[in-house]
Amino acid sequence: MSVSTATTASRDETECHASFLTVEDLTVEYRVNSRSFRAVDGVSFGIDAGEIVGLLGESGCGKTTTALSALRLLPGTARVVSGRWYFRGRDLLNLTEAQLREVRGAEVSVIFQDSSGLNPVMRTGTQVIEVLRAHRNLSLQEARGRAQSIFESLGLIEFDRISNAYPHQLSGGQRQRIAIAQALICQPSLVIADEPTAHVDVDTAAEILTCMKNMREKHRVSFILISHDPETLAGLADRIIVMYAGQVVEQGPAKDVLSNPLHPYTQALLQCTLDQPAANRAIREKKRFSFIPGSTPDPFRILPGCRFSPRCAERMPICDSDPALVEHAGRQWVRCFKYEAD
Repeated sequence: MSVSTATTASRDETECHASFLTVEDLTVEYRVNSRSFRAVDGVSFGIDAGEIVGLLGESGCGKTTTALSALRLLPGTARVVSGRWYFRGRDLLNLTEAQLREVRGAEVSVIFQDSSGLNPVMRTGTQVIEVLRAHRNLSLQEARGRAQSIFESLGLIEFDRISNAYPHQLSGGQRQRIAIAQALICQPSLVIADEPTAHVDVDTAAEILTCMKNMREKHRVSFILISHDPETLAGLADRIIVMYAGQVVEQGPAKDVLSNPLHPYTQALLQCTLDQPAANRAIREKKRFSFIPGSTPDPFRILPGCRFSPRCAERMPICDSDPALVEHAGRQWVRCFKYEAD
C-alpha cells in the first residue's frame, strides 16, 4: 500500500484504495493575522476497508489537520488549498453541508483528544442515544440496548448509573469513553481517532484500543489513528504513515516501520519514544534519554530542501534539494536521498 505525492508509480499504488478511501495531494494552509503557512503539503494516502492506519509524528506536523479536513472540521483560519478526500467514490471536500451532516457520525466519525465536546447539562446516555437515533430509524428501547452494548465494550459496566450521570459526575477516563461511544455507536465505516488515549490511565487506554481492534475485526471498521507515540500504534496499526513538517516522510507496514525505520527522522523518533528505562530504579534514574537535537522548522519560513536536514546527523549536500517519496524494497516508501538509487 502506498503513500504518494506526484510520482506516477506512487499514484498508481494509491489508486488501488479508491473503492474505500483515497486522499490525493492534500494541501492545507492556515492564516495568522496577515501571514499564512502551509500545515499540510501534498499529502496522499489510501486506506482499505477494515484497515487501521497510524499517523505518527510530533505535535504540529500536520496529522490532525490532515485527518479533520475530511469532515471540514478545521478552524476558520484554515483553508484547503488543493486535494481530494475520496470516500467510497465521493469527494468529501465537495459535499454540501447537508450531505456532509449525513456522513458525519453515521459513516465517518471522530474521536477527539478529550471529552470537552460533551454537553455538560445533558445526561451521558442521552447524548450517545441521540447520535444513534439521528442516523438510524430505531425505537428508544432499541437505541438504549445498543448504547448499553457499546458502553460495556468500553468497560463502562454500570450502564444505568453512568448513562444517567452528567459529565461532571464522571471521571476523566469515563468521560473519554462516553465520547468514544458517541463516535462508535452508529458503527461507522471510518473512524478518525485523534490521540484517543492521551488523557486516560494505562488500563483505560488498553480497553479503548482493544475496543477499536474488536470493531475492526467484527464490523470491518477502518481507523485513522493519530498519535505521537509509536507504542500506541505497535500491535494495533496495520500501516504507519510518518509525518514531519506537513509532509509524509515514510510509510509502510507497521512492523517494518517500527523494526526497520528508514528515514532519519523516524529512526530518531523511535529511539526517543521506544527507549525503555531499565527496570532497576537506581539505573533508571541515571539513564539519559535520547532526544532529537534542534527544533522543527518555522512554518512561516520553510526553506528549499529536506525539511529534516537541519536536525539530521546524516545530512548531505544534496539535501538542499527537495527529496521525492520513493519506494524501497517493495514495501516501504521514504522521502530521503539515501534511497533514491534503489
